[in-house]
Amino acid sequence: MHCGDMRVKTGISGLDKLLGGGIPEDSVVLLSGGAGTGKTIFGLQFIAEGALKYGERGLYVTFEEKETKIREQAAEFGWNLQELEKKGMVRVVNISKFAIGEILKELSREIKGFKPDRLAVDSVTDMCLAAHARTRPFDLDKAEVEEMIGTQERAGTPLDWDGIIIKKMIIELMGLLQEKHITAILISEVQRDSPWYSRDTITEFACDGIIMLKAVSIGGDMQRTVEIVKMRNTPIEGGIYNFEFTGKGVRIST
Repeated sequence: MHCGDMRVKTGISGLDKLLGGGIPEDSVVLLSGGAGTGKTIFGLQFIAEGALKYGERGLYVTFEEKETKIREQAAEFGWNLQELEKKGMVRVVNISKFAIGEILKELSREIKGFKPDRLAVDSVTDMCLAAHARTRPFDLDKAEVEEMIGTQERAGTPLDWDGIIIKKMIIELMGLLQEKHITAILISEVQRDSPWYSRDTITEFACDGIIMLKAVSIGGDMQRTVEIVKMRNTPIEGGIYNFEFTGKGVRIST
């Protein structure tokens, strides 16, 4: 069930205030930042607190980390994912595929099977790195995503096709999420000082919102900040805000 005011509460202390009450229902938000900025914890908190506080089923998809590692990370902040999984409120799944066609097929199967209210994908960067195409020509407008990007075989596609492939992949994923009325966070890793919010430079334009995380070492301390770059269909409080990790997850100073 979603919130009555058509907002999805993130469960992240201070974030909903910046979002005017929460993420607009059925939105897809890009959570971007460099290595070690806290993206995974944000995603886990969104899923865990959604189940614990708001009774919403959450699916956490990872491509690099094993499910056990994700559960261990969550436990550090008091979120017992195993218990939530037993209750059918949370599902953690690792998709160990190498071709984007297979990744999309598996992700679609998980979504249709588990029927989540909210989703976190860690990370869309891994999905885009897997994008490749068959060598034979075809009509891009009529081609199915799986046909265009293939299965396991590596293809010698010209580099300038990468953007077309990724754009079609993102459109298909967004369409699936909208069809199933899922509010989603897509995690993206970017290099420090990058002018883009996604490695592929495409996802940020397709998503409904962008949240940017940064971490800067000042002396012996690590200063972590969050900025709501954009969020469609909602007023947002602009500016850069500090956040910290507590025993119960992320807390943003507003």
